[in-house]
Amino acid sequence: MNPDAKVKTTDLEQALDYLEGLSFIMRSFAESSRGREGRDMLLEGLEAMDSGAMSWEPLRYQAVAGHGWADIADDVDELRRRLLEGFADAAL
Repeated sequence: MNPDAKVKTTDLEQALDYLEGLSFIMRSFAESSRGREGRDMLLEGLEAMDSGAMSWEPLRYQAVAGHGWADIADDVDELRRRLLEGFADAAL
């Protein structure tokens, strides 16, 4: 990775907004127990995407279907925090 890489402010702002929205969605799924009762096409689709290239492992390793949403939200929040930390000047 190039330490001198340039990130357009608008791209960073949009990525941060999307990550915040994704975190909200994942926490909403956790609170509503989505995927814990019966089949859930979204849950099954994300689990099927889990591979070396895409990481949805919190869903794969959950004890009960639908318990990994909060873990994913935590991961998204951590990624957002690291982006803000690493590119604080561009984001503000």
